[in-house]
Amino acid sequence: MNSRAAGKIIFLALLSWLLLFPGAGPAQACTLFAAAGSRVEGGGTLIVKNRDRTPRQSALKVFAPADGYRHLALVAVDNPKEPAVAGVNEKGLTVVDALPSNLPPQEENRGAIALTQALLTRCASVDEVLAQKDLLAASYPVFQMVADGRKIAIIEIAPGGRVAVKVSDQGILCHTNHYLDPRLQEANRKPNSSWIRYCRIDRLLSRQQEPYSLEDFLAFSQDRHDGPDNSICRTGSTPTKIRTLATWIVAHPAVGAPRVFVRIANPGERQKIVKLRLEPSLWAKRLQEKIL
Repeated sequence: MNSRAAGKIIFLALLSWLLLFPGAGPAQACTLFAAAGSRVEGGGTLIVKNRDRTPRQSALKVFAPADGYRHLALVAVDNPKEPAVAGVNEKGLTVVDALPSNLPPQEENRGAIALTQALLTRCASVDEVLAQKDLLAASYPVFQMVADGRKIAIIEIAPGGRVAVKVSDQGILCHTNHYLDPRLQEANRKPNSSWIRYCRIDRLLSRQQEPYSLEDFLAFSQDRHDGPDNSICRTGSTPTKIRTLATWIVAHPAVGAPRVFVRIANPGERQKIVKLRLEPSLWAKRLQEKIL
């Protein structure tokens, strides 16, 4: 079998995976941000996702697909079939996602989040993600932020398979839940909280002149400047309102193993913090036991 035929088979398999995942439930209203190169202390990249949703439980899980890369991922506990919303794989690629705000019901589709896990399984770098043009265009509307040790990128996928990409190896990127690319902005539906959070994280990132550390990004992720319902870190003004359920941070050095910091705030439980350096040997030594 030639490489072109093999590639087609892999693409069809991943596309089938996207279509077979069950519904993802209420849209995530998340905040994503990243930095690369000289903007990071010591070089490399930093990437963050604040997972915002109505109250429900989150957990870390290790996936070991037979036909792809192993990855550590953030998942929902109450729906085991729901795919990952953030993850880092054994090749040093991080993928996080967010959904567009207030999409019409027919557009808020089950395949949107599954793309994250497909990319973690298939791709070893940002460049490999960006090469998956057919897979990205086949996805339902979603925002994907990706990082490796050299560069970061934000991918906006709008209804109709329209895709916009922004890549940086010496700068910053941030995103919330509305389209930023001018060609896709007609798809926005009253971004509200999304716009407030975007302006705040953009300001926090822009006003710091010195390179960012992991601790800087952790502090940004906990910012509550705009109240319980509109801050980067949300607490929810009522028990049923959307709030920040988890913070996912990965520091990718220019050379060496990624460092992972995860804060999980499950309803009714004490906060859980997991810190790991994902050395190659750890993937082979029952990583799942390290995160329980």
